[in-house]
Amino acid sequence: METYLQGIGVSPGIALAAALRFSHDAYDVPQYTITDLAAEQRRLNEAIEATRSDLNSIYNHTVEGLGKTHAEIFRAHIMILDDVALREDIAHQLEIEQHNVEFILHNLAKRYVQAMSQIDDPRFRERTADMLDVVDRLLRHLLAAERPNLRHLERTSVIIARDLTPSDTASMDITKAIGLAVEAGSVTSHSAILARALEIPAVVGIPNVFETVPAGATVIVDGTAGQIIINPEAATIARYEKARQTLALRQRKLLQTSAKGPALTSDGVEVELCANIELPFEIEHSLRVNAHGIGLYRTEYLFINRDTLPNEEEQYEAYAHVVRSLAPLPVTLRTIDIGGDKFIAHLQMLKEDNPQLGWRAVRFCLARPDIFKTQLRAMLRASIHGNLRIMFPMISGIEELRQVKTIVNEVRHELDQKNIEYNPTIQIGSMIEVPSAVALADLLAEECDFFSLGTNDLIQYLLAVDRVNEKIAHLYQPTHPAVLRMIHTAAEAARAAGISCSICGEMAGDPLYTELLLGLGISSLSMAPVSIPLVRSGISRISFKDAQAFAVQVLQMHTATEIKELITQRYQLREEAGENGSDACVNPILE
Repeated sequence: METYLQGIGVSPGIALAAALRFSHDAYDVPQYTITDLAAEQRRLNEAIEATRSDLNSIYNHTVEGLGKTHAEIFRAHIMILDDVALREDIAHQLEIEQHNVEFILHNLAKRYVQAMSQIDDPRFRERTADMLDVVDRLLRHLLAAERPNLRHLERTSVIIARDLTPSDTASMDITKAIGLAVEAGSVTSHSAILARALEIPAVVGIPNVFETVPAGATVIVDGTAGQIIINPEAATIARYEKARQTLALRQRKLLQTSAKGPALTSDGVEVELCANIELPFEIEHSLRVNAHGIGLYRTEYLFINRDTLPNEEEQYEAYAHVVRSLAPLPVTLRTIDIGGDKFIAHLQMLKEDNPQLGWRAVRFCLARPDIFKTQLRAMLRASIHGNLRIMFPMISGIEELRQVKTIVNEVRHELDQKNIEYNPTIQIGSMIEVPSAVALADLLAEECDFFSLGTNDLIQYLLAVDRVNEKIAHLYQPTHPAVLRMIHTAAEAARAAGISCSICGEMAGDPLYTELLLGLGISSLSMAPVSIPLVRSGISRISFKDAQAFAVQVLQMHTATEIKELITQRYQLREEAGENGSDACVNPILE
C-alpha cells in the first residue's frame, strides 16, 4: 500500500530506488576488572591514534571531493579526540573503577548523552552526534569490531537510517546512494549540509522511518517537498519518474543553450534570476547555471558548527572570495541571522519559549555590536572586490533600520580613520519578512536601496503558522490572499520609491508561482541554484502583460485553495503548450 511520510526537505530533487536500511549495529561492550592501568592507557592511546588516522583519511577524501569548508567537520572530530578533559575523565574513572577502558568510555558517553538530552536545542543534539561518532570509532578499534559503512554498495539505493554521522555521509558511495531518508537531523545538521554539497535528495526528521520502511521496499524521496513515499503505486512512480527525467533533460538543455542569456518573458521583459547560497561550493554551481548574481548569501553559516567566532580576517576572506568569483555580478550578503532555528552554542544563547519571536537576527546584532561591527568591517573591506550589497534580516520598523545604518556609518568612519579602502556607494537593503515591515514599506523604501522579501518567515508570521510543525503544516499557504496582498503592497512601495524588490524565499524557486509573482510587481527572484534552469524556462512562456492582468484577478479572490487551483491550472496549460507535458514541475505533489 502506498504510504506518505512527511519530514523536512534538506536537499532538493527526486530519487527513486529500493530502500537500504543502514544502522550502526549494536555490539556488546564487555566489562571486566583490570590490574594494569598503564596497559589500559596504552590500549586507549593506540585506539586514539588509529581513530586519528581514520579521521585524517576522511578529511583528505572530503577536501578532494567537496573542499576544505566541508572537511572542517572532521577537524572538529579530531578536536573532540584530543579533548584533554575527556582523556582526564577516562583516566580518573579507570583509576577509581578498575574496569577495562572500553567499558569506561562507553559509560562516559552514555552519561554525556543523557545530560545533553535534557537540552531542547537541536544544536546540542548535533554536537552530541559528533561526539558519539568519535566514540564509536574508538570503541570499534578497542574491540576490533568492523564499523558499518556506505562506501561500497551493491545496487542503487535510497538510504534509510535513524541517523547518519558526517563520516557516514562523506564516505558514501554516491554512484549508488541516490537519496536519503533519516529520522534525526535538521536543515543545518552536518549530514544535511553534506547531502546538499553532494546534490543528493534528502529528507530528515521523519518519525520512525527506520522501523516503517521495509528493507528492499521501493521508495521515492522528494527532497523539495520533504516527503518520502513507500511502495508507491505505478501511477505515482510514473509521475515522479517523468518529473525527474524531464527536469534533468531541461537542465541539460538550458545549460547548453538559452541559459547564458537574460531571462526574458515572451513579450521581452527581463527578469533577474539570482542564487541563494550558504557555502562556498555553491558558488561554482551558481556560475554553472548562469545565475545573474547572489541574491542571498547566508553568512551565519560561517558562525555555526564551530567552537569560536570567526574573526574579521576569516570573514573578509570568505566574503571577498564570493564577490571576486561573481564580479561584476551583484552579491547580496545578509548580516548574521541567528536565533530562532539557528543556534550558536558558544554564544550561550538561552533557551526561549518562542525563539522565532525572540532574540534573533538584527535584534541580536544590535545587542552585540562587537560581533556586528566585526562582520560589517569584513563586508565593507570585501566590497572593493566587486559588486557587494548588504541587507539586514528581520527589520520590523524605521527605528531598527536607522540603528543598523548608524552602526554601518560608525564602521565606515573607523575604516576611514585607518585609511582602509571600501566602496563608499555600497547599497544597503532591508529584508521584508515581518508584517510590520510591509505595513511600513513606503517609509522603509525611502531609507534603503532595495527590498528582499523573505517569504518563508513572512508567511509564518503573517499566518501564525510554525512551518515545520506537521500538525499545522497544511495552514502554511503561500497562496493565502493575505500573503499575496502583502507581497503586492511591498512591491508597489518599492516601485514608487524607485528601488528594486526581489523575493528570496521558497516561492521564488517554485515555477508554479512565477507568473503571479511577476504580475504582483516582483522583478527579481533568488533561489537555490538547482532551481534556476527550470524557473528560467518557465519565464520564457509567460507574457508579462498577461501576468499583470492575472495578478489583478487573483487579488480579488477570497481563498488560498481557489487561488492554488487556478495558478496550477494555468501553469499546467503553459507546460503542455511548451513541453508537451505538465509533469515537469519541481514538486509533482502540486498536481
